[in-house]
Amino acid sequence: MHKLAPNSLSRLRSLSTLGPRFYQVSVYMRRLETLGLVVSTGRSDPAADSVEYEITDLGRAELEVRYGPSSSTPIEG
Repeated sequence: MHKLAPNSLSRLRSLSTLGPRFYQVSVYMRRLETLGLVVSTGRSDPAADSVEYEITDLGRAELEVRYGPSSSTPIEG
């Protein structure tokens, strides 16, 4: 289990339940990417200076260790 800031955990949980999302490149996202918990999809929005990220299997495993198996279940909709 990695030491993560609350903001990073919030983004990781959001990616696990809602799917790929755009976030501005920040220290939080770079740390998650460096740890292998998220990966850039390659899509970007230059106007908003943001990049699309998705959670990795390692990121889902991190959430399961912290919060249990239901924490990384995608929302159907």
